Amino acid sequence: MKRLLKILKWTGIVLVLLVLGICAAVYFMYPAKYKVPYPEIAANNDSAVIAHGKYLVYATAHCAECHAFTRESFNDYKPGDMPPLTGGMPFNFPGAVAYARNLTPDNETGIGKYTDKELARIIRYGVKPNDEAIMPFMMYGDLNDQDLTAIVSYLRSVAPVKKQIPENEIGFLMKGVILFFMKPFMPTGEFTKPIEADTSVAYGKYLAHAVSGCVSCHTKMDEITGELIGPLFGGGGKTPSVTEEPGVWVLSPNLTPDPETGKMYDWSFELFKNRFKQGRTVKESIMPWEMFQNYSDDDLKAVYKYLQSIPAVKNEVKEVVIRE
Repeated sequence: MKRLLKILKWTGIVLVLLVLGICAAVYFMYPAKYKVPYPEIAANNDSAVIAHGKYLVYATAHCAECHAFTRESFNDYKPGDMPPLTGGMPFNFPGAVAYARNLTPDNETGIGKYTDKELARIIRYGVKPNDEAIMPFMMYGDLNDQDLTAIVSYLRSVAPVKKQIPENEIGFLMKGVILFFMKPFMPTGEFTKPIEADTSVAYGKYLAHAVSGCVSCHTKMDEITGELIGPLFGGGGKTPSVTEEPGVWVLSPNLTPDPETGKMYDWSFELFKNRFKQGRTVKESIMPWEMFQNYSDDDLKAVYKYLQSIPAVKNEVKEVVIRE
């Protein structure tokens, strides 16, 4: 008995010291600093570049889904609506609330305080000028310089709107999770070279991976680190409902051409295109349907061709919405 008590005593001491050490680490080390390069990006006044940036923001890169809408305004959306990018949408997590920022070029409350390179660095790496990481929601590390330039150019061209967004509210435990597990999304290096915008499989891959982020939802992901851990586009990725109802989750379908479990195995391109144009049919879906309704037919064709070309994965996803 004495030996057991001694073991329990020292175990307790070790656990207390471990907890105190972790708390001290969070207190002194949060927020983490990241040294990443500044992209050589400068805003362009060319009308074609600005127009392409607008298309990216309100369609393929779907920036507006978080920075221009509220969860209520999704219900009133009509294809082609382009509300201002004034931010404010809250994202609630256990022990934290994060807010989408104001992306208009207001000098006080928006992006006017950033240089082009600083803004490009935030978009590509998720790292602010003070080297602190933003919440790792955006996955644009592989966006090429042309598209990054177009987005920055468009954001500079819109009218500034003064709208103060609340600061993120991060509890102590969530700070520990962010510090030890959540890292900024770094470029993979796969899409560094310019790629022609056409209907090819190669361009479809670029859109599905680097621009629209399809791969991040339709591939199983570690819920803490955000690391992709399942077969690409094999489905089963679990995300909270966009409605933020407690205990409601969305499972992504298998998009590979598996004849038994692939969601769109026998889909024609017309069916694929029409599904996008139809918009949101599952209110809980995390997919940015409002923006994807604005996808061009050529870009949809490229994505369709790419998804038809990837290896088939046998993974049946029976229910899209689950309640726990």
